[in-house]
Amino acid sequence: MRAIATLSLLLMTVAFLLSWHFRSLHPTLPYVQAFAEAAMIGGLADWFAIVALFRRPFGLPIPHTAIIPANKARIGRSLGDFLGHYLLDEKSLEGLLRSLDLAPQAGRWLLAGDHAERVAERLLRQLPALSQLWDKFEGKQRLFAFAADLPLAPMAARILARAGTEGMFQPWISALLGQLAEFVEEQRGEIRDRLGAHSSRWLPQWVDQRLADLLSDTLIGLIVALQSPEHPWRRKLDGKIEDLPSLSARDPAWREWQSRLFADPVVQEAILELLAPLEGALDRQSLTALLKRLGDKLAHDRKWQETAQDWLERAAERVLLPRKQAIGEFTAKLVEGWDDADLIGKLEAEVGADLHYIRLNGTLVGGLVGLALFAVTQWLG
Repeated sequence: MRAIATLSLLLMTVAFLLSWHFRSLHPTLPYVQAFAEAAMIGGLADWFAIVALFRRPFGLPIPHTAIIPANKARIGRSLGDFLGHYLLDEKSLEGLLRSLDLAPQAGRWLLAGDHAERVAERLLRQLPALSQLWDKFEGKQRLFAFAADLPLAPMAARILARAGTEGMFQPWISALLGQLAEFVEEQRGEIRDRLGAHSSRWLPQWVDQRLADLLSDTLIGLIVALQSPEHPWRRKLDGKIEDLPSLSARDPAWREWQSRLFADPVVQEAILELLAPLEGALDRQSLTALLKRLGDKLAHDRKWQETAQDWLERAAERVLLPRKQAIGEFTAKLVEGWDDADLIGKLEAEVGADLHYIRLNGTLVGGLVGLALFAVTQWLG
């Protein structure tokens, strides 16, 4: 476009010179001269205006030229203010993160090619350094204090309640009841002795034994019946498990027990010993499989996507929104520190073609306006 606009200006210059020199040879040549003359003026005026945006024409200190380099600091401040006030507000940031759809993209990326293997390899390479940092970390007691304040009891209770709702405990409860029935059967003799010791001396021994056997049979029958998930008492037991979250929330003993647990030096040492072999427990194959399962969840599971999206939005709100003024100031200083030649080069690369198209339009429109004015003066004369 620069070449076309420049050639059009040169063409108008040649047309002006030829029409001016041979104007007496034909009555239409003065009209050609008027068109070419006005086209030259329009093309040169637009060239001057466009050049004045980026630099000084011919290097002359003409006022209000090199506008962009001279106002680079003000442009940077305006850009920083715009970024801080309009792009880094809660609603815009949420819309931006949702439009990026990061969670499914991350999932698909982990599933594609050997990305999961490469991520696993990089993580494993960092484990020795992380292990050394953990060994030298002096804030372990603060971590234990932090763990003691976490709502672990309600969390564990909710997990247990969820497992109970899904029926995950049913085989365990049935097996436990079966073992309990066998235990009662094994204790028949003990039950007879205890019942006989507390019975009236006027009752015959065979009556005491008969009552003890009847009691044992009834208890065993009840335990066996409870092995059925449809039994009314079994349903009540399942309901008690599902009520664990509300019970833990009301009972302060849960939090007190948790505090004592994490404050116990024996428990702390056991936790540290449990964390110590983690480095050797991870290998590339298992970590890669874990990352691929994570990628599959992020790519296809809507609940995982919504959870990841919610975490991203909360993290962005907590990290970016309180610092939007600092981000705006950083943007302003960054633009202000750009080299003038680099800034002009970037802008010309983006909008240069349109600017030179303006030069071409200025040449043609100027020529048409000049031709019209010349024709009117000829008609009025």
